Order: sequence, then structure tokens, then C-alpha cells
Amino acid sequence: MARIPTPTEFPTIRKRLRFYQVTSVITGVLLLLLVFEMLLKYIWHVEIELGGPFGFLSLVQEDTVTAINLSRWILIVHGWFYVIYLISCYLLWQKMRWELGWLLALAGGGVVPFLSFITEALITRRTKRLLGEYQEIWDETDDEDARVARVEAELSDEERAALDAKVAEEVRRRQEN
Repeated sequence: MARIPTPTEFPTIRKRLRFYQVTSVITGVLLLLLVFEMLLKYIWHVEIELGGPFGFLSLVQEDTVTAINLSRWILIVHGWFYVIYLISCYLLWQKMRWELGWLLALAGGGVVPFLSFITEALITRRTKRLLGEYQEIWDETDDEDARVARVEAELSDEERAALDAKVAEEVRRRQEN
């Protein structure tokens, strides 16, 4: 069985999942704004100006912005926030011990419009399901450990010595093979 997160790691994973969810939604919204800005710029050749002479928020011809170029800021903010999104993806991926393909799928969520919303929903569902499964596995392991401890407590000294001899013989046999 592959190594799975321990129950002590579950609270950290839940925090990282929440961080991922928040960054995923923000990245998705910023990506949609970026796509909208690109359509304005490359189809209609206009840019978004903030606080300029034409009002608080206005569309002006490309390369004629005299105040804050909101189009450029959308681009910059999305780029930097995508880096934060990637960090959140890595943190979750690393703690859940998934294969590399999952990290690539998570990273792709911030590049394709609307994909971050879809990946966020799928990854959240998958993470919660896996945490539930892992908890069941750990509960079964704890039950098994308790049963073994109970059986060992009931053994007499002779039975324990005989069992230890069998274990030592089995270890010796496996080392020879």
C-alpha cells in the first residue's frame, strides 16, 4: 500500500484544501477578466482606463491611456496570483501524495478559462472522499493494533516464548531467501 497521510496531517490538509479553493476561485475570476480584457484589446483595440478624463472607468483607444491602465493591471495581477495559485496546488498535492499528473491537472486549472472552477469542484470532492477513506483505513489499523495488544496480553510466558521462537525462525528463513 502506498503511504497515505496520517490522521495528524488531516487538519493541515483541510487548511491547504481551503487555501486551494480560495486561490482557485480568485484565479478563475482573474482569468475571465483577462480574457475579457484581451477581447477588448485585440478585437476592438480599446483598453480599460481607471480615473481618467473620460470618467471613473472608461474604454479608450489602445495606447492612449492617460491615467491608470486597468487592462495592464488585470494582466499583472492575474500573473502574480497565478503563482500563488500554483503554490496552493503544490501544497495540496504534496500533502495528499498524489501522482505528478494531478499536479499538472491542478496547474492547468489556472490557464484555461472556467477550468479552475471545474478542477476546484473535482479536487475538493476527491480530497474529501480520500480523507474519509484514509480515516477508515486508520480506524481499522487502530482496531487491529488493539486486537493484537489484547491477544499478546492474554499469552502466558510459555506461549509468548514459543511465539517469539516462531517469529525468529521466520525472520531467519526470510533472510536466507
